Amino acid sequence: MPLDVQPDLIEILDIAVVEATVRDHRIRRANAAACALFGRPEAEVVGLDWEKITTPADHARLHAQIRFRQASGRRRERMMVRLLQPDGDLRHALATIVLRTDPDGEEYFVVHLQDVSEEIAAQDRLRLIVENTPVSMFLIDRGGRVLVSEGTVSPEAAAGLAEARASSIFTSFAYLPEATSLMRRALDGQRVHQVIEAFGRRLDVHLVPIPGPGGRVTSVASVASDVTDLHLALASVRARSAEQAVVADLGRRALEARESAELWQRAVTALADHLGADLVRAYGIDADGKRVGPLAREDRREPEVPTGTQRDPPRSAAGWVTVPVGRPDRPLAMIELHRAPLGEQEREFVHAVTAVLGSAALRFRMEAEIRHRSLHDGLTGLPNRTALLDRLGRALRRADHDGRRVGVLFVDLDGFKAINDTLGHQAGDDLLRTTAARLSHAVRPGDVAGRLAGDEFAVLCEDVDGTADLEAIADRVVTALAAPVRLCDRPVTLTGSVGLALSNPDLADAETLLNAADIAMYTAKRNGPGQRLAYATGMRTPVAASTRQKLTRDQLKTAGADGSMLSLR
Repeated sequence: MPLDVQPDLIEILDIAVVEATVRDHRIRRANAAACALFGRPEAEVVGLDWEKITTPADHARLHAQIRFRQASGRRRERMMVRLLQPDGDLRHALATIVLRTDPDGEEYFVVHLQDVSEEIAAQDRLRLIVENTPVSMFLIDRGGRVLVSEGTVSPEAAAGLAEARASSIFTSFAYLPEATSLMRRALDGQRVHQVIEAFGRRLDVHLVPIPGPGGRVTSVASVASDVTDLHLALASVRARSAEQAVVADLGRRALEARESAELWQRAVTALADHLGADLVRAYGIDADGKRVGPLAREDRREPEVPTGTQRDPPRSAAGWVTVPVGRPDRPLAMIELHRAPLGEQEREFVHAVTAVLGSAALRFRMEAEIRHRSLHDGLTGLPNRTALLDRLGRALRRADHDGRRVGVLFVDLDGFKAINDTLGHQAGDDLLRTTAARLSHAVRPGDVAGRLAGDEFAVLCEDVDGTADLEAIADRVVTALAAPVRLCDRPVTLTGSVGLALSNPDLADAETLLNAADIAMYTAKRNGPGQRLAYATGMRTPVAASTRQKLTRDQLKTAGADGSMLSLR
């Protein structure tokens, strides 16, 4: 090319072209594009030493390349250079260097510079992303050799990929058969996406086969992401969802359950399932904070040989986790788990379960108290009329089935109204409580004493053979009631009238049998205080309560004026 044409080409081409002497590396010509790349005006660029606009390392490489080209006769070379900007920044350029000689015999080099700063910056950004995220990207050929790799999904993976650059991925990762199997599938043309376990982590692997010109797979692009934390988070969410479902189910059952046993058993089973405990047990706690008995138990330990059972380790031994149910200072129950210490989420689950159980236990206790109050006399604690009639009805049905007989004692205190009117209702209440205690001790262990109303009591006696058995029990009752009792600091002797009735085909239901005993009691009272009498068919209900013998208030006051014993008969 004629020399006089070169200046025109350098000026008009929109590429960066620089001409510099080999002797001193000074720039003797640069077009506008080159000046823009250097960040300097042409007047400042021309005459500038090349080392002033490149990094020391790049200038040394350039100098070495020129000497090599001179010695070898090869006149063209390409290399990456970093150009120093006036503000201290760097710009990256791909330099094509051509060594030439001018008509005067002086050697010079022409450099074509292609600005690749954006590409280098993008590559650096990508490298930063890959190196600072749990991702590895690599490309392998058909033999499994790694052509290029970036990222560190794990130190072990990075070391293996580096080794596979010189060998093969099938050699470097031979100890991971699942991973190498996936790679072979990709080399066979399958797109692969699978989560595998490797290096103690979970890796999400994408393998994309890349076909060559003939359609045969020549390489595989691979991306492996560490999804261990995501997997753990999802597992935690699933576990928490399962735990919430258990708590919700227990909450629903706590509202619907009529008995607590099934709820407690379901709760300890759920705790064993979700916490991996080999032994879970629940105990009730009384008002004094003492254990009152087991509520539920789930034992998954291997039985001992040869007994076939397994003894519980002592509570003082290691491995027990104890959680109160209800208020920590006043627990209603206690749950004990035999396992390693609980994690935070596990503790939250246990506390959620115990919160449901605490509410349920409180409800069961309140309902039991309400039932007890509805079926028991508040003053004496004995079963009331409703409870006694219910028990009597069930006893009669059992007796009919077993061929047995049931007896009833109807007890009425003699002169009770005079006690209330003269000594006051507090004294009357004390007398009723004393009567209840004496009745309970006078009857047989299986008999049930109850208060019907006022000063009327009844005793249910099952499994009696005849009237003689019932009369023996009635005699003990009459004797027990006749013992003196101290009221208002003075001894009082009280008697009671007792009517007996024994079940038979005509007295086969609770109300009829109790009414028969009531009729017998009125008849006994007409015979005098402190009497007992068995029901007979000819007896009739008294016309008025006045048939009962009572002391008047004046009689009672006169009788006790000197502090002597009052005898009510």
